[in-house]
Amino acid sequence: MNSQQFPSQQILFRPEAFWFGDPEAPLMGWYHPAHLREAGGSRQCGVVLCAPFGHEYMVAYRSYKHLAERLARAGFDVLFFDYRNTGDAGDQAGNRIEQWQEDIRSACQTLREIAQVTQIALFGLRLGALLAASVLQECEASALIGVAPVISGRAYSRELRVLRTMGTTTPAEETDTACQVSEDELTGYVFDAEMRACLAKLDMLNMAAPACPVLLIARDDVSGQESKLTTNWHEAGTNITLSNTPGYAAMMPGDAYESVVPDEIWSEILAWLSPAFPINDQETPVSSNRQTSKILHVGTTQIQEKLVHFDGYSGVLSQPVHPVAPHLPAILLCNIGANHRVGTHRLYVRFARALAQAGFPVLRFDKAGIGYSKATPQDTENDVYADGGVNDIRNAMYFMENSVYCEGFVVAGLCSGAYFAYLSALEDQRVRGVVLMNQLVFEWHAGDTITARKQESIKSTHFYVKAIRNLHTWKRLFKGDIRLRQIIRKLSERVAKRLRTISQALIGKLIKDHHFLGKVARQFRLLEARGVEVMLLMDAGDASVDLMTENLGRHGVLLGDSERIRLEIFKGADHTFTPLWAQQYVSGLLVSHLQARFLPAGAKKVE
Repeated sequence: MNSQQFPSQQILFRPEAFWFGDPEAPLMGWYHPAHLREAGGSRQCGVVLCAPFGHEYMVAYRSYKHLAERLARAGFDVLFFDYRNTGDAGDQAGNRIEQWQEDIRSACQTLREIAQVTQIALFGLRLGALLAASVLQECEASALIGVAPVISGRAYSRELRVLRTMGTTTPAEETDTACQVSEDELTGYVFDAEMRACLAKLDMLNMAAPACPVLLIARDDVSGQESKLTTNWHEAGTNITLSNTPGYAAMMPGDAYESVVPDEIWSEILAWLSPAFPINDQETPVSSNRQTSKILHVGTTQIQEKLVHFDGYSGVLSQPVHPVAPHLPAILLCNIGANHRVGTHRLYVRFARALAQAGFPVLRFDKAGIGYSKATPQDTENDVYADGGVNDIRNAMYFMENSVYCEGFVVAGLCSGAYFAYLSALEDQRVRGVVLMNQLVFEWHAGDTITARKQESIKSTHFYVKAIRNLHTWKRLFKGDIRLRQIIRKLSERVAKRLRTISQALIGKLIKDHHFLGKVARQFRLLEARGVEVMLLMDAGDASVDLMTENLGRHGVLLGDSERIRLEIFKGADHTFTPLWAQQYVSGLLVSHLQARFLPAGAKKVE
């Protein structure tokens, strides 16, 4: 029996987002029903997808979704979910490794209840594979699949901390002592001593060999211990298969937009898993009791989070349980690059919950081609600067107008999200405020690519001024590791643009006419004249500062002295505000700024 025989019923098998687990810190999951169910049968096997950690989770997210879809089309019921303190899930204090192990057990039980499956297979990438193996017996799993598995938790922890040290680019003197990156964080995520200690106790080489079949797929970028693990478990009687199918490295680049779905690996997994769980024609009722709305505690405040779907888009609506004040705008958070709605380092989850706590309704959603939202009109995914971005935001506004009481909108975003927020503010009269964080583009032309832009771009002028004082810079220069000619050319272009903005500022003061300003400066002046509250927020070492200076003058002099336009530049973070202190600082800035601009006098403000 083949699911492709029933194409007209595909609409019945759309994935469903829902909350489950501990009510105090609910987990968010995507249930992908087996596509054969309406045809009268399924494989009676559910597959629980266990996520990796941190940056690996972000770049692999789209690939996980594709795997879930392929498994469902083949007749498996699938649950892809976020652990506590990750993704869209609720937050809760405690030992995170132990929490995540419990979350996997909860996910297995939940899938059994929803789909009435008799067997469960566990899948995990990197840390997800180690966590899955550690609870395999408790989950009574019938199969285990691990891709590039973390075999030793201690070695993995050591590897991550080394990478953190190598990735540190901000000199200590550039950051206030109180704002240094602590030992208990890693690339924007909590990685505290308790978590490291618990992780160090997990080692697949020391675990009891599984009684169920195992498929391991080795990473194709560096050699690991998969062969040793395979030998150990095979000698202990495990039916284990080791594969060297390539695809891992292409799936795990530095940025989500570069990630390539490993179709060959996913095909191998299906070919290995399907014979073990043949289709039967027994009809099994599927539970429909799934929660899409939950109350979360943020500090001393209760907020409600709803999992929403509209016009093919997917999102999370956060709002206060008890309204703070009437006449507030709704806030829309626009995707950061190709990262799904939680944002890099869960930045948008932090923003949304803090702003909802302050009284604002907030929607973090995925535009077309990102996350679980529909594909773009061109049927593409991860197209960061796709033409339809403004239309996606417009559709989100229509949805919010029909869902919550709001008066206008504040559109906010980081990087490419700032670009679309900027365009939306220019084009839509409903926008009352805009927050632009580290915006790198004011114009995007047909044929432009991120790769080409990156090759042509250089770091901020501020960065190079500081780097000249660093002996390491001169060592790299003499080794030929620095693109000196390109840097000199781009810096020369910046000087020319800055001279132009200086002349525009002088002429503007003498003549008092905006027509002498450049296009971008005029557009900001038009927003200000329309009554739009504008906030530009950036890190001092980011290239967005130079873009701002080239178009708006040093310290935004071409913006004038209007109170409606606020420029904030701070030191010591990076492009995506990775350090935890930076995330907290920016979140506090957003809350205080929007409260000051939009909360009526006398309304209670969140400190």
